[in-house]
Amino acid sequence: MKIKNDPRKKYIFAGGIVVAVIVLAFGVISQAGYVFSGPYLVKGGVLEITNAVPDSAVFIDSHRVGRIQNNGSGEFLGIKPGMRNVLVAHPERWPWILDFDIDAGSTMTLAPLQVLEETDGEVLSNAADPVRIRAEQEIAQYREPTRIQPLNRTGILVWVEGSNILTQDGDIVRTVFSSTSPIRNVLWYGDRNDAIIVATQTNVFALDLRASSLQNFQPIYSGGSPKAAADPIRSNKLFIEEAGQYFSVSI
Repeated sequence: MKIKNDPRKKYIFAGGIVVAVIVLAFGVISQAGYVFSGPYLVKGGVLEITNAVPDSAVFIDSHRVGRIQNNGSGEFLGIKPGMRNVLVAHPERWPWILDFDIDAGSTMTLAPLQVLEETDGEVLSNAADPVRIRAEQEIAQYREPTRIQPLNRTGILVWVEGSNILTQDGDIVRTVFSSTSPIRNVLWYGDRNDAIIVATQTNVFALDLRASSLQNFQPIYSGGSPKAAADPIRSNKLFIEEAGQYFSVSI
């Protein structure tokens, strides 16, 4: 008895080959950094992360895309053009979130602001200690930045008006923080020009100056009536004075 070949098997086999080819093609396209933007296939953008904490996890639009390398950098290809959102997270740091607009085939470079959740520091109890003397001098010499005499670093301006902190980059002026309590100090965060340290009635915190739908507000110190000043010698240190006690805190 002669058995006839089932023609459906041929179609199933052919369909499987087509699907495999399509999947392979999409894989190659994706690896090359191409993405669909609407009905068009375009070269995706590249997000470069620099000066980050090693082994931090990186998410773009809530999708995990990789980790930061041991040298503090990461490169992520095939970013869909338009307004995107990046999250950099580390178990020992406050999460950092920022919106960014990227064009097809372009590269966006971002340095996240990652502040320790548990900041370490030391009490400067010895009045003859040169570090304690420096702390006293810096806090005593602090002057609030104004519109006429703002903080100015590489053309980025920051100043205080009442209970508001404003920044200017080129012709764009924005209010980056409005406080419900008195603002005691505003100073640059280390050697950066995109972040500041703010001391209010009870808190000292880091504030990202970059525009985003969610303001990066990262606590450093909490107490009663703290004052803050930068250590002019060590950019990774911050002086804090509270009730006559002086501290050196890492940032």
